[in-house]
Amino acid sequence: MNASKPLILVTNDDGIDSPGLAAAARAALKVGDVVIAAPHKQQTAMGRAYPHTDDLGIIDIVQIDIGLDAMVEAYAVHGSPGYAAAYGIAEIAPKIKGRKPDITVSGINTGANCGTSITSSGTVGAALESVDMKVPALAMSQEVLNYDDRWPAFADLNFRSAEKATVHWLRYILENGMPEDADLLNVNVPEEEIGPEDYLFTFLELHPYYKAQPMPERDWSKPCRLRFDSEFADADATEGSDIHTLQFLRKTSVTPLTVDMTKRR
Repeated sequence: MNASKPLILVTNDDGIDSPGLAAAARAALKVGDVVIAAPHKQQTAMGRAYPHTDDLGIIDIVQIDIGLDAMVEAYAVHGSPGYAAAYGIAEIAPKIKGRKPDITVSGINTGANCGTSITSSGTVGAALESVDMKVPALAMSQEVLNYDDRWPAFADLNFRSAEKATVHWLRYILENGMPEDADLLNVNVPEEEIGPEDYLFTFLELHPYYKAQPMPERDWSKPCRLRFDSEFADADATEGSDIHTLQFLRKTSVTPLTVDMTKRR
């Protein structure tokens, strides 16, 4: 245990074996001490759900390959992204490291989390859980072009730009704190490689990033995966928004978010 370094909880919604989690862990290790606690299996779009499953609370101690010289110990939580963050902060970090984390990074997600679609995002959900437990959070996502056509393997996707951005924004928060009135940062990085300095602070676009597509005629008694589209025309994205910055300017979108959803006027 090294109390002189910030303690960073690394979690996600894509599961303990996600390459994006490995990239986030590599980034976090450049900034501080790390504990990795993530769902034991894929939990995309679970938001901040608290499902009460029969295996809830089981924590598997596993060794994962994050691309370093040796395997790294991690904790696979049987539960949602919100639960993974909660167990990480309330139980795993205090037991393993002797203290709560100083900051949480959730991601790096496979696919952007922009617009009102963030309310279903497990990446943002885990970050919100962290904030509710008084630990500041960074939600990191990597854009995936032609998502449905490449799902679920995403074999050619790399996280190099998002990994560098994770280092940058972890250091930013630890050194400067959150922007005024913000509780977490939601960062979305374009798929092509860009530098961590190529970003804009943005606001949340008030429509979904992932738009459900019309369904073909089908047998309702059979499983069917709803398809989503994330392509937009200029008229669909407001200048200065997270979607416009990511999709049209091809820059990293950094959106300060607050958990206060109260309408003031």
